[in-house]
Amino acid sequence: MRTENAVARLLGPWLLATIIVLRLSRQPSVLAFSSPTGTTAARRGGLGYVAQLKRRVVVNSHGNFPTQHRNNSVRRHHQTNGRYNNYNNISPSLAATAGGSGDNDDLNSKTAGFPFPLPSLSQILSVWIIGVSAKRIAQSDILSGGEMGMNLAVNAALFVGAGFVLVKSIRGIDYDSLEDLEQKSLAKQAGAWALEGCVPTRLEVADDDGGTSATYEVATFAGGCFWGTELTFQRIPGVIATCVGYTQGAIQRPNYEQVCSGTTGHTEAIQLIYDPNECSYERLLNALFNTINPTLVNRVNNDMGTQYRHGVYPHTNEQQIAADSFFETLRNKYETRGEGPIVTELKDAAVFWPAENYHQRYLEKRGQSAEKDCEEKVRCYG
Repeated sequence: MRTENAVARLLGPWLLATIIVLRLSRQPSVLAFSSPTGTTAARRGGLGYVAQLKRRVVVNSHGNFPTQHRNNSVRRHHQTNGRYNNYNNISPSLAATAGGSGDNDDLNSKTAGFPFPLPSLSQILSVWIIGVSAKRIAQSDILSGGEMGMNLAVNAALFVGAGFVLVKSIRGIDYDSLEDLEQKSLAKQAGAWALEGCVPTRLEVADDDGGTSATYEVATFAGGCFWGTELTFQRIPGVIATCVGYTQGAIQRPNYEQVCSGTTGHTEAIQLIYDPNECSYERLLNALFNTINPTLVNRVNNDMGTQYRHGVYPHTNEQQIAADSFFETLRNKYETRGEGPIVTELKDAAVFWPAENYHQRYLEKRGQSAEKDCEEKVRCYG
């Protein structure tokens, strides 16, 4: 009995701390929303189509680029046709949310984020566990048995476990290992864009002769938990590939734990490529707003925090015009009802950092259908 009590006293606090650390590393869970009804457009996309795409792509984008590229088969050049010679001077209307009042500056200032990464709660707890267990190991008699030996073994295990959690939380995302177009994922390509500080406008897929076989537009949206948002867009005919990640934040290469802390200024978002001949930008806007309440600040369903704020982030002048028109119609609709204001962000697209691989196509991998025009409810859970 004495030994059992000693074990309980020893393991109790450590077990609680370990559970807290592990829980803080997981996605907050349950919410559900309805997927928008799909159109009757003919299906051309899907896994079969994307798998046939040639791996050499031509990317038209804007931003700062290195003079040397890792792959000579990828050519990048600035827009000179009037779309984006200076991306920072697109339109003043994109510098604020769609509410149209001075409150927008207030909202934006609250989501700016720190210019450097702050330690998360799980990192602080991990460091504390490492420190305390290391001290107890140093004070233990390695050769002694019984309760003292068990104390040593437990503290050694906690030291190693907490160290593993700490290293995992600090380690950056390996963008080269992310899923690619063959899995209908844009994650690997988005990672390459982000590492070069690039905000793309379109992606051109080359054929065997070096010509362009297809041209896809790039779009970025935020709609709360990115798992459900991604599946919603995966089901839209004309959407070729998607990826989830983080945008509109203050630091580079953010990971999930940092973004969840709410200190980086990022929001969970989705970036995708779509065929404009099959799917309009307005169709994508409708899909987003069918899943959110645009009058709620920093909240979608049960998820709350600046990292869950909703937003539309145009990449081109054409997208900007479509978004401006859509938001104006939406504002009038809500004003007629006596509701509002609309607080959904409408801002320039910024560098988009893809999330960890286990977040990509999360709900599809767990059995929910990503078939085009699927009308089953999207169940976002973790």
